[in-house]
Amino acid sequence: KIALLVGNNRYQHHPNLMAPVTDVFELSLLLEQLGFQVVSLLDLNKAEMVTAVSRFLQLLGKGVYAIFYYAGHGYEHSGRNYMVPVDAPQPYAPENCISVQRILQKMQQQQTALNLILLDTCRKCQQALSHPQGFVCHRKVSTSPYSCRSEDAEAYELQDGEFSSGIFMKYLKKHILQEKKVTHMLEDVLEDIGRDPLVTGKQVMEIKHTLKEARSLTDPI
Repeated sequence: KIALLVGNNRYQHHPNLMAPVTDVFELSLLLEQLGFQVVSLLDLNKAEMVTAVSRFLQLLGKGVYAIFYYAGHGYEHSGRNYMVPVDAPQPYAPENCISVQRILQKMQQQQTALNLILLDTCRKCQQALSHPQGFVCHRKVSTSPYSCRSEDAEAYELQDGEFSSGIFMKYLKKHILQEKKVTHMLEDVLEDIGRDPLVTGKQVMEIKHTLKEARSLTDPI
């Protein structure tokens, strides 16, 4: 069980965020309870993100449960989803960012037992686009939920004193330790977000998966 968590808070050319640092910390503690070996990194530029992902992929192999979590700015372009490094220019283009689909494809090539990508980010487009389609995982052992779905929608943050966390993490930490199929656990998160009056009609979580086996994050490996 291996997880890479990346949270980008402080951007050089874009608005700073508050929630990713708290969300990465909280998720790392929960995943460690589930038996994951966790690497948590904050405020990475593009070169650092590429290196971190490359090292992460080297740790994957047959039978591994792999989780990649990203919190920070993100966007969708031509049906592909991108994570925005802290040094991305304004405006940015795909070549300044990290492709989520490319990471998923490389994860799937490692004969892992479970690939889970959690994108805790808005998927806001820099220019007018048709309705975003998201991506479908083509391997049966992959599931890739988004914390935000609607075009030009934001991923909302909650402020609690000096601490801040995202809506997605608020409900993910409520359900993630449950002993149930990972897709069912994420559906519980989705339902809770849908009932939250703070984000009703503003933030929508999307789950894309082709997971047939009853894989749970609580499984002993």
